Amino acid sequence: MRPGDERIEELLVQTDVNRQDIWDTVVVLRTRDGRLLISGEDLDRWRLRRPETPALEHRGVTFYALDALPGARAAFDPERQTLAIEASAEAFKETVASVPGRGAQNGPILPQPGAFLNYDLSGSEAPGTRLAAGVFEAGFFSRYGVLTSTSLASDLGNQASWKRLETTYTVDQPQKLTTLHLGDSITRPGAWGRAVRFGGVQFGTNFNTQPGFIRFPSLSALGQAALPSTVDVYVNNALVARRNVPPGPFSITNVPVVTGAGNVRVVVRDLLGREQIVTTPFYGSTTLLKGGLSDYSYEIGTQRRDFALESNHYSNPIGAATYRRGFTDSFTGEGRAEFDDLGTAWGPSAAWRVGNIGVVSATGAVSHSERGSGSLLGYGVEHNASPISLGFQTTLTTSQFRQTGMEATELPRRRQFAANIGLQFGERGALSVTRATQEFRGDVPRIEVTTASYSVPIARLAQLNLSAVRTAGEIGGTTLFATVAFSLDAVTSASAGVEQARSKATGTTERTGTLNIQRSLPLGDGYGYRVQARNEELTGRLEMQNAYGRYSAEAYKPEDGSAVYRIGAAGGLGATGGKAFLSRSITESFAVVHVADYADVRVLQDNQVVARTDAKGFAVLPRLRAYDRNPISIDQADLPFDAKIDALRLEAVPYFRSGVVVDFPVRRVRAAVLHIMLDDGGDLPSGALARVEGTAEAFPVALRGQLYIEGLAERSTIAVTWKEQTCRIAVALPKTADPLPDLGTFVCKGVQP
Repeated sequence: MRPGDERIEELLVQTDVNRQDIWDTVVVLRTRDGRLLISGEDLDRWRLRRPETPALEHRGVTFYALDALPGARAAFDPERQTLAIEASAEAFKETVASVPGRGAQNGPILPQPGAFLNYDLSGSEAPGTRLAAGVFEAGFFSRYGVLTSTSLASDLGNQASWKRLETTYTVDQPQKLTTLHLGDSITRPGAWGRAVRFGGVQFGTNFNTQPGFIRFPSLSALGQAALPSTVDVYVNNALVARRNVPPGPFSITNVPVVTGAGNVRVVVRDLLGREQIVTTPFYGSTTLLKGGLSDYSYEIGTQRRDFALESNHYSNPIGAATYRRGFTDSFTGEGRAEFDDLGTAWGPSAAWRVGNIGVVSATGAVSHSERGSGSLLGYGVEHNASPISLGFQTTLTTSQFRQTGMEATELPRRRQFAANIGLQFGERGALSVTRATQEFRGDVPRIEVTTASYSVPIARLAQLNLSAVRTAGEIGGTTLFATVAFSLDAVTSASAGVEQARSKATGTTERTGTLNIQRSLPLGDGYGYRVQARNEELTGRLEMQNAYGRYSAEAYKPEDGSAVYRIGAAGGLGATGGKAFLSRSITESFAVVHVADYADVRVLQDNQVVARTDAKGFAVLPRLRAYDRNPISIDQADLPFDAKIDALRLEAVPYFRSGVVVDFPVRRVRAAVLHIMLDDGGDLPSGALARVEGTAEAFPVALRGQLYIEGLAERSTIAVTWKEQTCRIAVALPKTADPLPDLGTFVCKGVQP
């Protein structure tokens, strides 16, 4: 359409699109034959695709024919000057929404410098023997990283029994998903390597620094809506996302999936109540990386030997490099190379997702050492679904193959094989069978173990578990287990079981019965216990926990012989943000919570009571999840009337093994009520404004000169203003436990115009 071809009429109308209640006032063109044209800018704003038909230039603006849009219909009301447009979903641009992860949105809080010390002490007494031991961990942290060191004292009375375990300096970079370890660490084995303790440098990806980050292939829920709609996304019939979408095609990305086969069901309901359902099958596996994502680890140092027996036994140099990449959502490849003083090894591995059926994996490696050249080959299949899951994994090596972590005279296993199958019967229980085989070189006999287990709920009150373990070979045998477990309440459970074991070597059969009752420790203060009877043997254990530690006492009476007694104590101490404290063991990251100067206020983590504030308003939470959102709240019922509360719930996102200070915006208001009169004996007029000098907040005077005011000190001056008149009153706050004392009557003298 070219300028001048038709006479154009300009209309200023209120326009809505597909019943979204937009009602924008826009300029619409109408041709002599009644065709309507919409500007390209308005189409973009309404998310409508610009038609591929020729456009009309009018007064420097590009317009497009409305009837060129797919499925477009228009209802123009000349009296009201309104235009209602209806277009099909294909006429709109796609809407993309993402399912948010559970990780922190703004990143973790950089820690202030601090330190902690954990201790776990135990003492035991048996006939003729007394022994005290302990495990200790010290940590120092700042915004530049965290240094931790652990040690073991197997006999606290013997200085020679002290052994250093691990000393590591860790620097995490959550934004880059990487971690640097300096000191003691463990190599990442990859698909075919071994995990080896070493001292040196390790650098690699660490997805745990962003708990909400999805490293595995995720799904996108696709669909389209003609009208504004609500979209519900279900994964295996569990609702995982709900979004409101405008008209047009849509995609909801990062839909979390479970391991194995399943389906995603998308339910679209428009504003007229019409519903459409789209179901898509999927297969999820943790062995895959999503397309374009890399995972790597590089290590170099010296191998650690005699761990927990020697403090500083480091020997031969070792190094390794592992790199994985998701080339597509269905194919992940890996390459690994390693060396030590005796040889080198390298090789690839890969995992393929075969449609929605399962995952096939393959591994290969070659080595070169003084033994010569060797090789490794592995392959496997995984299929997890309901009601049948199965898989197997096989690894074969030649006698010359050698990898890091093997002793100089150690021969590789000839063959390793593992297979499993699982069957689910719904309310009738689940059955699983596994078989594992290891074949050695030399005179070492091979190991074959087959296990079978079946579990079924009993009237929703108990759980029945049946299992069998059979070991092949001359010293093999068969063991049968039967256990019934049931809950007495939310924290207390009981179980009864019987075990029968038959030895092939001796030809004997032993039968054992077990009764057990236990109460779990709460997250906060409280106690737990466990009592077990196993034939003639008796075991009892009592645990108690408070804000400063965990304490235990245990007694064991064997069938024959004297009793053995044990006691234990575990806890920690630390400092951060200028606050030193005693607490339970700091096993993860921690928080120091401050609630003004209010004592005995309940502090909740993940909606569970875990601590109470001390006399100065402090509490320590020793088990926060690093880099994750930890919801922390306080119980308003524990705060007195004079507490002014700006927030009852905050979130803490700490760094690894570091502390954060969580200061709740709560303060004492130090308020009072008083009666104010004028010189002539009348009451101060209502509506006058009063404030404590030196503060900004003003409080209105009520009827009959009554005033409620906050922010008082022991002695304060109150300025009162009304009708351009001012006076000042000096008041003294009495020492009283009353949160809102009545200060009596005051006369407003020296009124100034």
